[in-house]
Amino acid sequence: MLSTLLIFSLMAAQPAAEQAQPLPDAQQLLNRALADQKKLQEQQERYSCKVRNEVVQTDSKGKVKRTEVREEEQFFVNGHQIDRTLSKNGKFLDASAEKKEDERVSKEAAKYSDPNQRIKAENENEQQVEAVLRMIKTSGERRATVNDRPTIFFHIEGNPNAKPKDLTERAMQAVTGTMALDEATGELLDLDIKTDKDVKVAGGLVGDLHKGFQLHVRQAPQDDGIWLTELIEGSGDGRAALFFHPYFRFKIQNSGCQLYTVDTSTKVKSTGK
Repeated sequence: MLSTLLIFSLMAAQPAAEQAQPLPDAQQLLNRALADQKKLQEQQERYSCKVRNEVVQTDSKGKVKRTEVREEEQFFVNGHQIDRTLSKNGKFLDASAEKKEDERVSKEAAKYSDPNQRIKAENENEQQVEAVLRMIKTSGERRATVNDRPTIFFHIEGNPNAKPKDLTERAMQAVTGTMALDEATGELLDLDIKTDKDVKVAGGLVGDLHKGFQLHVRQAPQDDGIWLTELIEGSGDGRAALFFHPYFRFKIQNSGCQLYTVDTSTKVKSTGK
């Protein structure tokens, strides 16, 4: 999911513009987006955030069948997000589970500390941006002021003439909704989309995402101007296997961030803010 969000964020960035100036075209957005995303990845690695991750599985009438809440620590290494679970359903991990989680996190941090991982992430970002520009189109661009900041609003919809190559591209082609961008920085301020048709994997035999899946993302700048995700939430009806067909909703909320550094050899340590 977070990969999909990154895709939209990448295509969104643009230079500052005066109110009377026309919006840049898609290629201008792409060029600025790629440059800004590399800077964003470096800036993200300065932060560690506490995140509340809630997933609720329901029946077709909305009755809750199962709820799982995780409190997590989130940070980035060379553009890769790493999440460390702190508690599940209000209970801290026991000693054994905490040790396993620490070992897993240290292993991931060491893996992604390889400089080649940043190059790989940047190449993937470029390919994803290209895919977005093929699979969706924007219209109805307008400027407005949000929290005293000039903001650009877009309508998003799938490009019916594009030919998707994989599930991610099929999902992109199925969305409709709105996107708001901070004009001065090009950062994603708000994304509110839903699927307007079913998305199937292997003709529905492996899995599908039904029409009406909703996704809402909100970002905000920190005191030093670095933008971080505040909220990711959504709901829908999807199937991940032949007999697994849940109705679900989820909410991932940032509850606070602090400056953070990564010791790329074996461990992670917090510096505070």
